[in-house]
Amino acid sequence: MNCNRIKLNFLAIPIATITFLLPLNAAADAQSDFFRAIDKDSLSLASEAIKNGANADQPNQQGYTPLMIAAQTDNLRLTSFLLKLNANPNLRNKYGETAIMLASYHGRTDMVKQLYSKGAEIHHAGWNPLIYAATNGFLDIIRFLLDAKVDINATSPNGTTALMMAVRGNHYAVAELLLERGANVNIRNENGEHSLNWAEKAGYFSIVSLLKKHGATQ
Repeated sequence: MNCNRIKLNFLAIPIATITFLLPLNAAADAQSDFFRAIDKDSLSLASEAIKNGANADQPNQQGYTPLMIAAQTDNLRLTSFLLKLNANPNLRNKYGETAIMLASYHGRTDMVKQLYSKGAEIHHAGWNPLIYAATNGFLDIIRFLLDAKVDINATSPNGTTALMMAVRGNHYAVAELLLERGANVNIRNENGEHSLNWAEKAGYFSIVSLLKKHGATQ
């Protein structure tokens, strides 16, 4: 029997399938090692765990994939490493969030660009990266997403738009940009409220004036 041939054939098997060829306890140990390596920010140990059968897309006990963890911790090195392993950027956690949504929410501009370049979806229905970025007023991310032709008037399941979230957070510059790019100022949510209602209730008078300037009506 040619041992070298057996070794070469095993190494030729795609990483994603190796897990299914290993004993369950070995695969579980490799996955645990992989998460420990991520916690330590050790890509060398993470690589070793992948070789031993860890899955780069496996969520942790909280339901967050390694890419989501990278997005939350602003770890560009880990993001690059995972994307080179063809980690799926469009997996969702139990809240329906993807890695690029989390990166947008936390203001990770470079990571948003990196994820988008590797196929991260920005045009999906429901809560999306644009709404998440507007929530915390991250202007550079919003510009990038708008340049990528994201739907500026996309709504969440309860009818919330990016403009509404910008108003809610009193992010004047973001609201101004969205309006200049064509955001519909009079979209109403499931409660019949729109951006002007929110601004008036909060007492954000400069935003009230801005919205009215762009056609907001009662």
